Amino acid sequence: FEGQPRDPYAAGADSIWFVGQAGHYLARFTPSTKAIFKRDLDDKPGPHNLIVSTAGIVWYSGNLKGYIGRYDPDKDQLTKIAMPNPDAKDPHTLVFDADQQHIWFTVQWGNFVGRLKIADATVELIPAPTPRSRPYGIKIAPDGTPWIVLLGTNKLATVDPKTLELKEIEIPNKNARPRRL
Repeated sequence: FEGQPRDPYAAGADSIWFVGQAGHYLARFTPSTKAIFKRDLDDKPGPHNLIVSTAGIVWYSGNLKGYIGRYDPDKDQLTKIAMPNPDAKDPHTLVFDADQQHIWFTVQWGNFVGRLKIADATVELIPAPTPRSRPYGIKIAPDGTPWIVLLGTNKLATVDPKTLELKEIEIPNKNARPRRL
């Protein structure tokens, strides 16, 4: 596959989804049949990653177009959820919370951490206090707290899911530049 395929997501033993960042597509590989399904994204959003809900809905980051995309493969229907702030032009890495009520994400060049409430498609953006900290990798801890790598610094961050308070945690090595957790 061309177009910079990346970030595979196993949505079951026989369904592996991935994006083509430079090729602007979503794709699914079915190992048992070796079949590949490809859905082109005509607006050329440069999808950075995708995640798939237990209901089979594919969510992807429209990294070049400032939105989070929702794809329903049963209906072949795309929906775009725009960022509420024009500075958040590059939603990046998406992760679900434990009950799939929210999608947490990073906005690397916009310097935000975001949360999308799936039920009503509202987006909340939390600014990172350190300029050009470049929020990148994100994981949800077992207690529901998002942990974020601030790629442009030697820091990690957490966000309280109840208050949306972001706290930065300095890594002792000033030269550390972690990318993913």
